[in-house]
Amino acid sequence: MNVSALKKAAQQAVDAAAATLFDISNKMHADVELSFEEVKAQAWQCAALKAAGFAVEEGLGSLKTAFRATMSSGKPGPRVAFLCEYDGLPVYGQSCGHNVVAAAGVGAAIGLAKIIKEIGGEVIALGTPGEEGGGGKNIMHREGFFEGIDAMMLVYPGMDNIAHSRTVGATRVQVEYFGKAAHAAARPELGINALDALLLAFNGISALRQQLPSDVRVHSIITKGGTLPQVVPDHTAAMITVRANDAETLAKVIPRIDACLTGAAQMTGARLERTWPEKPGRELLSNFALAQRFDHNLQALGRVTRPRDELSGAWSGDTGNVSWFVPTIQPQIAMTARDVPPHSHEFHAASIGLAAEACILDSAKAMAMTAIDLICDEAFAREAKAEFAATSVMPPARG
Repeated sequence: MNVSALKKAAQQAVDAAAATLFDISNKMHADVELSFEEVKAQAWQCAALKAAGFAVEEGLGSLKTAFRATMSSGKPGPRVAFLCEYDGLPVYGQSCGHNVVAAAGVGAAIGLAKIIKEIGGEVIALGTPGEEGGGGKNIMHREGFFEGIDAMMLVYPGMDNIAHSRTVGATRVQVEYFGKAAHAAARPELGINALDALLLAFNGISALRQQLPSDVRVHSIITKGGTLPQVVPDHTAAMITVRANDAETLAKVIPRIDACLTGAAQMTGARLERTWPEKPGRELLSNFALAQRFDHNLQALGRVTRPRDELSGAWSGDTGNVSWFVPTIQPQIAMTARDVPPHSHEFHAASIGLAAEACILDSAKAMAMTAIDLICDEAFAREAKAEFAATSVMPPARG
């Protein structure tokens, strides 16, 4: 079996589908849909996969905008999944490049499908909605849709080419303070100021940052600051996100953040309500064997890559949790200049055009080529599997 020829055929299949992939990306960019509302994005991807000969399921379990497209060789071999994300952000649109992520995932599936019957195994394109705060993959995992997958991949556009990328663990908490309304000028002494409580909590967290480990990030927004300036605020609310490189650090930091919240309530007399998630999101367990092979394939496509230890990003996502159950990589592929950060208007603008199209094609090709290596090279497949067994800690239940 000539692996080089197989990879060349997969690359040609991706190139042949380029117009379709760019159309999917462009439509998602022009018509941004939010978490779990991605009806059009689902339809565009599924139509392309059906046209390529995949058996497609639209809607999986409780998630109407999830999908699974499958093509089996009819022969034994690994089941490889390419993950597609496609929700955008309010106001900031496709500022995480999910239109590129989705098009690349569809393209990788189409590329591998071209030669799957020759090499064995099964190719899956798995549509995972609601990444931006919705935890769609966590829901799909609890409902069993990652069962039986031997390896999975997705690529994120960014500022560098990094195969062995990382994401950090994260948790998010809704905070509310309840005070007592009063006329802010005539009888302020009869009120309990819920906004003061929230601001004291924020100031406490700001001071705490000086003593937190360097990998920890805490960021927040006030979602309700009061109703009228002439009324002592009796209800305020905020959303706080805490991130750290690993679950152990995150578990140590959460009580310290919570102490700031409770201290603010004690100082003002306001009542605090908050519920921390029972299971914070975990950091990505990137499979080094898979990442090394992806790096090799990406270089073969002409991309200059950088090692993991040069990456200082602190983003997170719902791939982290599921990567502890299935061997996973989530490489980053350069699409923007180094001064264009994700979750910005500038990144949304960069998620369309020639650089975005090059990112789609190279990502799709490198993923398909890595999947070919996994299916055709039994020693490599054993290496990736053995690494996963040695590094993952498998909880007794899903999700």
